[in-house]
Amino acid sequence: MTAPPTPVAALAAALLGPSALVGAYRLTLLAAAAAPARPPQLAGAPHTRFVVVVPAHDEEAGLAPTVAAVLGQEYPGQLRRVVVVADNCTDGTAAVARAAGAEVLERTDPERRGKGHALAWALPQVLPGADAVVLLDADCLPAADLLARFDARLRSGARIVQADYRVANPAASQQAALRYAGFALENTVRSAGRSRLGASSGLLGTGMAFARDVLERHPWDAFSFAEDREYHLRLVAAGERVAFAGETHVRSDMPVTAAAAHSQEQRWESGRASQLRDSTPALLRAAVRRRDPAALDAAMEPLLPPQALWAAMNAAALVAAAATGRRDAVALAMAGLAAQGVFIAGGLAAAGAPPAVWRALATGGPSFVARRVRRIAAQATGHGPTTWVRTDRDAA
Repeated sequence: MTAPPTPVAALAAALLGPSALVGAYRLTLLAAAAAPARPPQLAGAPHTRFVVVVPAHDEEAGLAPTVAAVLGQEYPGQLRRVVVVADNCTDGTAAVARAAGAEVLERTDPERRGKGHALAWALPQVLPGADAVVLLDADCLPAADLLARFDARLRSGARIVQADYRVANPAASQQAALRYAGFALENTVRSAGRSRLGASSGLLGTGMAFARDVLERHPWDAFSFAEDREYHLRLVAAGERVAFAGETHVRSDMPVTAAAAHSQEQRWESGRASQLRDSTPALLRAAVRRRDPAALDAAMEPLLPPQALWAAMNAAALVAAAATGRRDAVALAMAGLAAQGVFIAGGLAAAGAPPAVWRALATGGPSFVARRVRRIAAQATGHGPTTWVRTDRDAA
């Protein structure tokens, strides 16, 4: 009779399997993202009528450059509007937006706060007369060709388009450089890989365009702190796909200290459990019913660990494997660490990461992983955010 596995051996097995699957998936995405891609190029003048919606809560300090960047797009002025949604503001956001040349919708509803509620309220008001809606955060600067690239994508058949979302200030601090690395791997590499493999690239919360009929068929109904991921999963369950337009981008400054980044990271990590509970079952049913690999990919989205958690899993798997004394287990654990290393190095190289990012990974990576794992654990035990708090990007 075979003896039951020791606790250490059981732990090693429990970690090695998931880590191997994550590694295989991410390396597949990296390979797809690295393949040459040709964005659509359409002849003739653009004709998509865009309304760019900018939800803003107490953003008077940084809003004007965003509005100016939209109004300065390399796109016909008669085919684009910019509407700022001044949501529950206590400062001069509305006045700054008007002075910068934007239309303004002012909303006051203390009981329903947050970006999701602001969008659900504003979108029905801006849809008439528009062919497509672009959502842009108030602290983001779009590339000058953003609307032109979105027009080409929509005219070539896409119904939802996500631009690359990049960090603008990687040299400002180690924290900002590490955030650049995270964005490059998750926003750029993962989104491009998913899209090129025929899946839905995902929504990144800003720099995303929706054909009007999509928003009419699927009114905005995502109100969590991770409203972009929540809405994306519902769209995929309904049969929609998001195309990734890596040929254009939006960018924004990130917090320069770990303390300033804390509330932002809490918001991004929140909602993972609720998405797994609320969205994954419906997506799995859709995947089986429609034989749809894209729905299966989206269903697994809440399960995919962030890089820091994946690193912790790989490290724990190696320690547990070494404790068992089994060479095959140690070899598998080493392979898991190698897969993550290849994904990180290959992804950052493909994204053209600057030297500051490589230095930050070498000097601050381990401490960053430890902080992130602690915060993820706190999130999982119910210590996440209860109210929306504006991220302080200026803290030093």
